[in-house]
Amino acid sequence: MKTLFPAALLVAMMGSSAMAQDTQPVNTKTIRAQSGAQPTTALSAGKTALIVIDIQNEYYAGKGFRGKMVIPDGRAVLENSKKLVDFAHKHRMPVYFVRHVGAKGGPLFAAGSVYAEFHQELQPTAQDAVIEKATPSAFVATDLDAQLKKQGVTTLLVAGLMTHMCVSSTARDAVPLGYSVLIAGDATATRDLDDGAGGVVDHRVLQRAALAGVADVFAEIHSTQDILSLPVSR
Repeated sequence: MKTLFPAALLVAMMGSSAMAQDTQPVNTKTIRAQSGAQPTTALSAGKTALIVIDIQNEYYAGKGFRGKMVIPDGRAVLENSKKLVDFAHKHRMPVYFVRHVGAKGGPLFAAGSVYAEFHQELQPTAQDAVIEKATPSAFVATDLDAQLKKQGVTTLLVAGLMTHMCVSSTARDAVPLGYSVLIAGDATATRDLDDGAGGVVDHRVLQRAALAGVADVFAEIHSTQDILSLPVSR
């Protein structure tokens, strides 16, 4: 007759195996890194565009108004986005100001209201393009892709609001269209958000998770200063 393993020994062996598996190092590398993607070390001005997403009054409080979704770190986003716009203008990179426009009289970003307007401290100039959207992604139902391809753009620098929503959605749609994406992490931000289970996700936690999520496949995450320090050629 075959000798059977005692039940206690079998349970012990299974427990040992489970413990061994639990002690294995967790693979935290991004899919990009595992696929061999290399970080950007230089920019070509003729092939790079800056996309500034939804820096609008709905996310800010100002004289005579207060948006419904004021961003705790909105001031930092504004200041760092200004630096990126100046950088793009200096190197003659195209700049696209994207704004969300809701229904007239609607609850958010209402068309024709102060809340749908760009922040007064960061307005597009005559040389910049303005893209109006009605969905989180700047590519859906707009001609952004056509404009970028017409100019020969292959790399996008992305800044703006909100990280977990329109910034992420735009980056995720950009990659299948053939673009490389660099997000200036400190030129993006988000807000505290209901978690759907009676709790609230702190904006700092959501920001970190949103950037990590998009960095897994779709974008490089850099500081504004790191982007400003990249060598630029024509």
